[in-house]
Amino acid sequence: MALAYAIVVGFAIVLLAIVGAAAEWVIAQAAFVADQPWTGPITWTLTAIAAVLALLLAAPLLFARLSPALRGVGTAWVTAAAIMAVFAASRLAPLPTDQVTLLLQAAGFAVIAIVGWFLGRRTGRARWTGQRRSPGAVGLGLCVGGLALLPWPFLSSLGDPADLAIGLVTAAAFAGCAGVVFGDRFWARFAESSTVVRVLGGGTAVAVGLVPLSGAVGATGVTLLPMLILPALGYAIAALVTRTDATGRIVAAVVGPAVAGPLLFTDADEFLPLVFGPEHTSWQPFAIGASIVIAWLAGAALTWQGRRWSAIPAVAAGCAIVVAAGVGAVYSFSQPGFHGEELFVVLDEQADLSGVEGTRTERLTIVHDRLKTTAERTQEPLRAELDRRGIAYTPMYLVNALRVDASILARDWIADRDDVRTVLVNPRNRPSRVTPAPITGHAMTDQPTVQPNIDQIGAPVAWERGVTGDGITIGIPDSGVDARHPALASAYRGGDDSWADPVNGTTSPIDPNGHGTHVAGIAVGSDGIGVAPDATWMGCANLPRNAGNPADYVECLQFMLAPYAPGEDPFSDGDPTRAPHIVSNSWGCPGIEGCAGDVFGQAIAAFDAAGVFFVVAAGNSGPACGSADTEPVGYPDAFAVGAVDGSDRVTSFSSRGPATVDGVQVSKPDIAAPGQDTAGGAGILSALPGDGYGRLPGTSMAAPHVAGVVALLWSADPELLGDPAATRELLRDTASPINEEGLTGCVDPESAAGAGIVDVAAALAARGLG
Repeated sequence: MALAYAIVVGFAIVLLAIVGAAAEWVIAQAAFVADQPWTGPITWTLTAIAAVLALLLAAPLLFARLSPALRGVGTAWVTAAAIMAVFAASRLAPLPTDQVTLLLQAAGFAVIAIVGWFLGRRTGRARWTGQRRSPGAVGLGLCVGGLALLPWPFLSSLGDPADLAIGLVTAAAFAGCAGVVFGDRFWARFAESSTVVRVLGGGTAVAVGLVPLSGAVGATGVTLLPMLILPALGYAIAALVTRTDATGRIVAAVVGPAVAGPLLFTDADEFLPLVFGPEHTSWQPFAIGASIVIAWLAGAALTWQGRRWSAIPAVAAGCAIVVAAGVGAVYSFSQPGFHGEELFVVLDEQADLSGVEGTRTERLTIVHDRLKTTAERTQEPLRAELDRRGIAYTPMYLVNALRVDASILARDWIADRDDVRTVLVNPRNRPSRVTPAPITGHAMTDQPTVQPNIDQIGAPVAWERGVTGDGITIGIPDSGVDARHPALASAYRGGDDSWADPVNGTTSPIDPNGHGTHVAGIAVGSDGIGVAPDATWMGCANLPRNAGNPADYVECLQFMLAPYAPGEDPFSDGDPTRAPHIVSNSWGCPGIEGCAGDVFGQAIAAFDAAGVFFVVAAGNSGPACGSADTEPVGYPDAFAVGAVDGSDRVTSFSSRGPATVDGVQVSKPDIAAPGQDTAGGAGILSALPGDGYGRLPGTSMAAPHVAGVVALLWSADPELLGDPAATRELLRDTASPINEEGLTGCVDPESAAGAGIVDVAAALAARGLG
């Protein structure tokens, strides 16, 4: 009866632990999608409840009178569940602060390991009959753990040096903790059991216990990875332990390298597929699967011939060394180097942009000069200090800030400087061998026709009057643009200063995702998919693998204000007279990407002062009131666009206002445009990489409609050209009403769609051009 109960409890513990950790991960992602505050207290509570339930279920095994082995199993499971419940609190720190979480965990695991070792020394070590000394077993344990680690450096990459050091310390401390939980006292309870029972029974018990114990290590989401991998090592551990007296050391030797894989080669702020899609997590199933297969094979091999191998120290040590060298070699030929988070340091003084007057060219030049002069003067002391410390940095001027190649451990001393306003974590994507292919869509089989969303905003009326956007350039900072697409190739402005890629350094337009190509197609595409088919476009890649950061966003916007050729210096070589007339931004920077507070206010004010129209997507976190609150939506000079469907109804996903900037509520969005063809139906048809076409929904698709409308207006009316304020007022005054039928969530029409649906025909008529 007790054995049957143990089996049932084992299944329940595994289920509870994994469900608790998975729920924590999913809820955290849901909060990020909605750009809501960090859910650490809620998710920790759920994880703790799951762990406590597992503990209560295992507790009766402590009183299994007839089976010392079951009492040992119960003790280990209760201890592991208790550790999971307590250590989940380390994840109260919000992302992206993996280093803080791991440091807290490392300290706790080290305390458990040291106290456990000390108590073991005081009370003596229990042994079972027939156990013999086999020093090679520890080397084989390191070998097995190293083999389980091997897939991770092959598929992913390291963070920064601090990430590496903290990850290694945490892995070592966790290994010591596991060695205490499944050490001498645990295995002594199997002293009277046969080898088969020790390997199968003890291995199963270790596998089950490692699930909740693994739930204590790693940041939110990442903890699921060791929970899946480490249990598979239970039988390899048992096969080695039954032939040696080094019980705790064996457990630590196997577990340490294996847990280091996820800790060293995964960032929690990238492990969010609901937020960023599969771009970051598509490779991890391969690593998990390979690690599990290796663990099972190692367990089978050691059970079959483990006695012979564990008795030869030289072979075991050689195996461990070869595996360690193999890990290093694999990484050196995969994605070598350090790829950790950076800092985005915003200085206190920002350029004074008041009183800028003159022609568009004069205003662009004045704004550019003021921004550069302020940055060069005020950044000099901080640059000198960074140089003295040997810390690399990239200065910027659009926002007076620097991208600093340092971890969050350097944040405090920089933030304490009087000339610094704020220091943000600047998350950086780690390279991976496995990335999804871009969205490619399908061939356009029908004859070119005007898409209904283009007709919905009145663009064909403008075309009939010869207004097609000629002479206007739209900047597209996004995932990239496929410049060879037949609907976009002729619209590319060209020259050596129409493309920038601050992330990967490409020198000609590409789009590894598809989002940016789709956006560009709506703004300027031919074949009836674009609003302003004779306007031109220029681009910048700021969404690598569908995730950005403050520095990438600002660097692309800086390129838009004063373009420069690849390899040139933005400060000395940027030419503001080559700036686009309009910048269409179908991205937002939530907290998970590092944005907090006023990051883009200065940049948007600079574009407005220079006469560049700045369009932003309102976001896809609706229908709750206040969901249009992701930077840069809330700034007064950012023209925020919500989404409607083909029946003029606000879509459920379109973010609602008001937005809050510096504690002040601002009415957002400003206007709406098509972001979906029918209620609950497909998205807007536009270009996709590889000559394809496809449908995507979102306010990302609504924003380029408005950019295209401004291009039409400015090409038709020279008096409006370079006057964003007057253009914003005209668009609001001539917007058509939404269909309020079925309006859900924030039901105030203005908070849902601003002034209404953009209508270029009405705007032209209001200017006497209709």
